[in-house]
Amino acid sequence: MINRIDDTFKNKNNMKVMTHIVAGYPDIKTNLEIVKIMADSGVSLIEVQIPFSDPLADGPTIMKANQYVLDKGIKLKDCFSLVEEINKIVDIPILFMSYINIPYRIGFENFIQNSYDSGISGFIIPDMPFDEEINNFFELSLDKNIYVIPVISPDIIVYRLTKILQISKGFVYTTLKVGVTGVQKNIKQESFNFLNMLREKTNLPIAGGFGISSIEQVNQLSGLVDVVVIGSHLINLLDLKGVSGVQLFLKELSKSLYIA
Repeated sequence: MINRIDDTFKNKNNMKVMTHIVAGYPDIKTNLEIVKIMADSGVSLIEVQIPFSDPLADGPTIMKANQYVLDKGIKLKDCFSLVEEINKIVDIPILFMSYINIPYRIGFENFIQNSYDSGISGFIIPDMPFDEEINNFFELSLDKNIYVIPVISPDIIVYRLTKILQISKGFVYTTLKVGVTGVQKNIKQESFNFLNMLREKTNLPIAGGFGISSIEQVNQLSGLVDVVVIGSHLINLLDLKGVSGVQLFLKELSKSLYIA
């Protein structure tokens, strides 16, 4: 059985887009409306964040969204149900973004089985020790044809990077800065240098995120990444301009990239 993520990268002629939503923010109905807009706009993958009380890799925008949803009482079961509903209206890979505490708390097998049942194609877990064999999370995930996507950053040491790339599947997700998510005005030269080095070390598709907030920045990454990841900026647009603001940005982005 082919993972949907592999299907996505069969067409290598254009840069792809992965977008990010926080499950339940601002509500489930809006989640479903926005993911439909994302897919219709040519987005190739969607990252659904499971709300968590201490999202260490996330900046203030996504942290605020997480806390808002938790205060409303959303549960893990609601996240599984949301993904089931998303898979009824879009036909692109859906990935869970989470922190290791959540699957650990309910048990890896239980978490992976429920994710599989809901139609998840991959996991993005920033605090997962990807290169340490401390658990069987990776093996259990692959048994269900779910890819665990590594998250790396420009300050990673070469030894760890090499070890991680050897066992990675699907694609590799690199941050474009050291630290947390959130809008940044400029992509630093160090990030471009790291992407060039990473390209030499792996044939896997490369996704770049953390701080992308403009079409100009996306175009700067052309030829350096296969996927651009946009999260905080879309939540900011949603807060400031509503669903129509998100739709307009994605429409303009689609024209810029000629998303297939």
